[in-house]
Amino acid sequence: MNNTFRLTLALLVGVTASLTAQTSHRWDLFLALDWEGRQAFLDQPPASPWDEDFLLKALELDDSSQIESGSENVMAMKKSIAIRLVKLLADLPSPKAATAIARLPVQYRDPVLRGEAWMALAKLGDRTAISPLVHTLAALNDSGQRARGEEIQAAYAIQALGLLKAPEAFRAVAAASLGWYSPASGVRALAQKTLALLVPDVPKATVDLLAIDEDLTLKEGLFQAVLDQGDPDYAARAASAILETLVHYQAGDKLDQDRTERLTLATLVGAQKASKPPVSLVTPLKVLLTRADNFQSMVQAVRLLGKIDDKSALDLLSSTLAGYNSKQKFGTNKATDWALVKELFLALAQTGKAAARIPLDEARYSDYTAALIRDAEAALAQLPRE
Repeated sequence: MNNTFRLTLALLVGVTASLTAQTSHRWDLFLALDWEGRQAFLDQPPASPWDEDFLLKALELDDSSQIESGSENVMAMKKSIAIRLVKLLADLPSPKAATAIARLPVQYRDPVLRGEAWMALAKLGDRTAISPLVHTLAALNDSGQRARGEEIQAAYAIQALGLLKAPEAFRAVAAASLGWYSPASGVRALAQKTLALLVPDVPKATVDLLAIDEDLTLKEGLFQAVLDQGDPDYAARAASAILETLVHYQAGDKLDQDRTERLTLATLVGAQKASKPPVSLVTPLKVLLTRADNFQSMVQAVRLLGKIDDKSALDLLSSTLAGYNSKQKFGTNKATDWALVKELFLALAQTGKAAARIPLDEARYSDYTAALIRDAEAALAQLPRE
């Protein structure tokens, strides 16, 4: 900016002050300036407070000029002006500005301009912005570009959704907390902190999400995040929510199948650490034992059942062992079956219930090997008779 222009601008600012900053005079002066002058005009401390009509007209002028057109220098100035104006409108506050501000993220691609527009809408309490923000954040989470500009937009979107206290954004923000974003961007940490602004009970919302969401990658990531918190009872509730749908999941390919098996084992092991695993686990555990298509899952299911203090868990253990006892009498059990039978002995002993003696007594007379019979007797010795 040359000296002559600076002098002119100073005079214009002085005239504005002398006219008590009436909107019409302020607007006429602003309109007479080029983009550089307009930028400087807005950066000057106003002689009187900014008024809504002037700021709205200035934003309309900036927008109508196509902010992302012209030379790089002109585009930078127009962008700076737009950002300054949306901040000023949000600070007034100016609810009537929401429509004009909401157009900016739709029409322009600059990440900071879009982000500042989202923040302004959030500060204005414009809840119509929530749905587009959730959609945008979800798209950024799944983006294949993974550029710095996308990280900037994600950070802005998360902050805006937090200001709006939008519970419908919980999934998208939770996914962002596990997303591809670099540690330097701070997006994942910001998303994790923002969850508490969206819902009153983050663990409950997380468990509810795990129960209904079909994205196995998200389920796996969220469950690991739950485990990392070190609350075994919370982990058991999360495990139950996952298993209820996971046991009925049909894998589409080998990768999907591997993920399903990995997540199943993780939930079974994680739930065992709880002081009192929830009874709701019994139903999916029955599916795993009935389906009998993964030995490791069956072993962990049996161990988990032994820790569930409920009649339904004991009944499932008893009926499962009774089935193997019957097969043993006909000589159809295999080595893996005998290994599971031993796990059943241990789980029944762990229940501490007198009723667990029934299938164990039967096992002693079911033609098992001498070693297994000794294991059954050892389990019986740990159980009360009444």
